[in-house]
Amino acid sequence: MRVVVAGGGITGLAAAHALARAGADVTLVERSSALGGKVSTEHVDGFTIERGPDSFLTLRPAALALCRELGLTEDVTQPLDPDRIFIWHGGRLVPMPSGTGFGIPTRFVPFLMSPLFSPREKLRAAMELAVPTRPSTGDVSIGAFLRRRFGDAVVDRLAGPLISGIYGASVDELSLDALMPRLRDAEEQHGSLVRAGLAARGTGRGSASPPLVTLRRGMGSLIDALAARLGRADVRVRTDLRCVGRAGSRYAAQLGDGTSIVADAVVLATPAPAAARALADIAPAAADALATLTYRGTAAISLAYEARQLRRPLAGHGFLVPDGALPIAACTWSSAKWPGRAPAGAVLLRATIRSDALLKRGDDDLVEVAHRAVARTMALEGAPALSRVARWEGAMPRYTVGHLDRLVRIGAALLPFPGIVLAGAAYRGTGVPDCIAQGQAAAMRILEREGVAV
Repeated sequence: MRVVVAGGGITGLAAAHALARAGADVTLVERSSALGGKVSTEHVDGFTIERGPDSFLTLRPAALALCRELGLTEDVTQPLDPDRIFIWHGGRLVPMPSGTGFGIPTRFVPFLMSPLFSPREKLRAAMELAVPTRPSTGDVSIGAFLRRRFGDAVVDRLAGPLISGIYGASVDELSLDALMPRLRDAEEQHGSLVRAGLAARGTGRGSASPPLVTLRRGMGSLIDALAARLGRADVRVRTDLRCVGRAGSRYAAQLGDGTSIVADAVVLATPAPAAARALADIAPAAADALATLTYRGTAAISLAYEARQLRRPLAGHGFLVPDGALPIAACTWSSAKWPGRAPAGAVLLRATIRSDALLKRGDDDLVEVAHRAVARTMALEGAPALSRVARWEGAMPRYTVGHLDRLVRIGAALLPFPGIVLAGAAYRGTGVPDCIAQGQAAAMRILEREGVAV
């Protein structure tokens, strides 16, 4: 069985690994010069710098299970204490109230004591217990759902920055049904999200965000381990999949290096626009539906300083910024969040910029913007000793309202082509575990279709 996997990011690598392990003849093509996509780590001058995701959730088991399979269990690393997160508010960093899951208050005393909110805003949030349940009448934004229950202040200052920081888009455009359907379920079951959170805590499940872990040598070590397990797979970098056509009952994959491969199946683990271009001839309806999935850009600016440049030591994992309050959206205190990220006597920070206007500027400008923002919030003195800019232009999929309906249309358009499988961050989860699970599911679907025992 011959399979072409387009896209050498974590999704495509997970698919190629599962297929190769089952004995398939795999050709993996990646447009850039290296595998891994956004999962990329740089080691320089004693710093471990993540260009993309710096961790993964253990609540979703695919990433942790893959680490065990690849022999990386001993490299799995817990975050450092204290695990506090701050919010930039009123010109200072204010601790996020404890017992806050996805920005939803589930402990009364910490929320009532928080200086993030006025007494009137706290009273409005407390009224969530009495807000009536609204029957489901279709998808809505997460922001609209939470504003109805808690009011604007909780969304603008707490839930919005946190959720937007995870999913890379405004909470007022993100799809509730695609990203957080459990909130609707909790409302229907308990009549209140606060009561649902309290019930979860009472059963021992807890209401805090699921624990995060990383890898001791950086997330890039997961890519290295996967690539090393591909065995006899034909791996081609600086090559993309230009188009897919029919070849009898099989598929002809036209590659950017001028070659054509006749395959039994094709996994499209690329961003949706690249998948749309590849399918434009064979499945124009699917290509049109894929074109409705939208993206936005982001940049991660890593800044290294000597510890003495900070007036006070870092005590937490970083801070989030309400929309428009600063030119950065968040800052991770990498060396205080994870062990081994900076040499002794140094600190490593990572600021996130999502402003379309700022992303048009050069790297030096982005470094200056990020440095000024963190210097303002953290009383930093002097310039960074080292900086790195990782740009991801048009690389963050936006699960806007109606996302699941769009996926249904894409799936229906691909029904006549059972050997073409889509997988990746654009569809059913943007996190590392989600992408791994989608790659593995794509491989399983192909293997089952071809009658290969797994």
